[in-house]
Amino acid sequence: MSTDTLTKPADRGLPTRVLTLASGSAGSGKSTLAGALAEQAAAHGRTVCVIGLDRQRDVSRLLGYDDPDADENQLTLIDVVDGLGTLDQALVPGRHSKTKEPIPNLWLVLESDRLDSLSLKLAGVTAREMWLQRLLPQLIGRFDIILLDCPGNLDLGTQGALIAATEIVGCTKSQEKEARGLTALEDKIADLHKSFGVMGMRDGLDWIVIGEGVTGISQGKVYFDIERQVREAYGDLVVQPTIRDDVKVPESYSASLPVTLYNPKTEAAIAYVKVGKAMKLYD
Repeated sequence: MSTDTLTKPADRGLPTRVLTLASGSAGSGKSTLAGALAEQAAAHGRTVCVIGLDRQRDVSRLLGYDDPDADENQLTLIDVVDGLGTLDQALVPGRHSKTKEPIPNLWLVLESDRLDSLSLKLAGVTAREMWLQRLLPQLIGRFDIILLDCPGNLDLGTQGALIAATEIVGCTKSQEKEARGLTALEDKIADLHKSFGVMGMRDGLDWIVIGEGVTGISQGKVYFDIERQVREAYGDLVVQPTIRDDVKVPESYSASLPVTLYNPKTEAAIAYVKVGKAMKLYD
């Protein structure tokens, strides 16, 4: 295990991209996307930090930590909110879930099942929606990319990530519920921008990624039509290609690995690599 691999990145004045992966609907593929993009960006030499905001802790699981709450000595994001430590102290190296070897260039701040208490903990804080904006300067300049993996709702955790983002990624599928989630997300962005736009918050979506799409009309006209409608409505915001339905994606989740690490030659993994390139996360 290389010492360099476990040395936290220092501030090199990097122009850090903060990408918030969000949706107004659960099950839209945010954590799968976050894990794949993080692993690939790190593999291409970018320094990457993933911050999970979901009490389901899926992205933490994909990047090597099956139960972050089990280690009482390890800080999670909610511990940082509680003032028990800093984001820097909470950083842990991403690792291969099976071998436990670190993934070079990849770091994360672990999630907790106590994240559902976030709103209560910040109840008396002025401009509480800016909670993450206040924390992130500890990491800006140290990483090329910070990925914020949001829960499947638009509560305070997601709101904080939307305000802190330099780019907002809308995640959806070729299904009506997830497509409606994009509209709800846009409405929340517009609402927050009224109060926080003066502080630099984005005023709309920068990217849209479609996951688990059908491969053709023969697999379901309704699903095919929804994807077509999303592309017509959002135009160039929709990243090519669509991530097509692939059995290797749920298999990789069961194996607690990003699909790009679990089986890099599968169709979905290849598509995620292309999505990252289209978003200019790496060459």
